[in-house]
Amino acid sequence: MAGFIHRTTELSIPAKGAWLSALLSHIPDAKALLVCVAAAPIARADSREFVFTEAFRKAGYATLLLDGLTAYEEKRDPDARFDVPKLTERLTQVIEWAQHQPQLGQLALAISAVGTCGAAAIKTAEVINPQPFALVTRAGRIDLAGAAPLRRNRVPLLAIAGGSDDPTRDPAAHAYQLLESDKSWLEISRASERFIEPGTLDEAARAALQWVEQWRPATLDLASNG
Repeated sequence: MAGFIHRTTELSIPAKGAWLSALLSHIPDAKALLVCVAAAPIARADSREFVFTEAFRKAGYATLLLDGLTAYEEKRDPDARFDVPKLTERLTQVIEWAQHQPQLGQLALAISAVGTCGAAAIKTAEVINPQPFALVTRAGRIDLAGAAPLRRNRVPLLAIAGGSDDPTRDPAAHAYQLLESDKSWLEISRASERFIEPGTLDEAARAALQWVEQWRPATLDLASNG
């Protein structure tokens, strides 16, 4: 991917009766598409998730940062982020939108999700076709997906949690035991729920990239070597 500079575009994507803010960064011949979703606003070039996904862009991925809620919803109703069915339907519709875009539709897909959107990512992975090849959650409330979807999940999942100051850690750890897919648990003990402690977000990003690269289909590499 050397020589190409990512083109970053602000988007509004229709889903579940709302226009969701998104930020697409793309290059020709991208390895794959990483969709990064959170309930809180992240679709900005100054967001922490943009920093988190920089490792993927440097590795040749296209990235799509997605706000699962509108700014109005997020401010008006603090419980809106716990509406996993709504977040799931919106994430599903946005991925279906991406699959119909000329520059994105042929790319293999991975999903990175924060907070309650971790549950939505698991439920979305079950219904979209083709399935994502990897999932990453950070401070992810995967427990909110429910026992049956957790057991049915077949997509390799990396769950990244903070230490004792991360209130999502224990619920996620219990839910993690229900997963029968390939999985890995990473606890960054000095991190809180927001991963604002020095170096913790970078450590999480490196681990996420390593996990996604481990499971990425080798189609592009084979084509390049053929």
